[in-house]
Amino acid sequence: MMMRTQAEKLVERLKNACVFHRFDEPGVYAEYVRALAQYDYDRMNAAIDAAIEEDSRNVPAISLLIKKYKGTSNTPKGQVEIKNDEYCAICDDRGFVLIKEKHPETGTTYEYILYCPYCNVGRTYAYDGSQCKGHKSQYKIPPLTKCFGDEGIQAMRETNLKKRAKRIETISPIKKELQTVGKSIPDSWQYDVPF
Repeated sequence: MMMRTQAEKLVERLKNACVFHRFDEPGVYAEYVRALAQYDYDRMNAAIDAAIEEDSRNVPAISLLIKKYKGTSNTPKGQVEIKNDEYCAICDDRGFVLIKEKHPETGTTYEYILYCPYCNVGRTYAYDGSQCKGHKSQYKIPPLTKCFGDEGIQAMRETNLKKRAKRIETISPIKKELQTVGKSIPDSWQYDVPF
């Protein structure tokens, strides 16, 4: 949680950065300060940066700032953590697939990645060095659709769904055991209270 003065500093920043705001109306300024003060200063500052980058004309709603805040992490300033909204069974939410390939002449096994074009995390791994400004390179991270057809992608999906089901299955018995703790207390556990 940040101090009230830090929250006021962030609200003043919003007031100065955005052309249209309602901070002069009664209660609006105080509500923004109250809402922002519940969060970490640096992460909220990064969330405000992201919101202003999208629209510097209107002050973002408190709900939008909180969504942006949840999208930031403890990563270096200016970076936003990308997450999948839904589980991606193709890459198991990693965003990439590792491929091993044996060199025909040397017999050395190489490992390289293919990005998953089906999820948000995967698209962050897309890279084409020939498109870079300034220092162009030959390096690329291609999509997995370049190496796998529909059958291969479906096989990956099925394998990852089975792995995920096993992970969930191993967690759920522990939950059941924890839920039963403390439910039945024997009648003999009574203490004499000297009052």
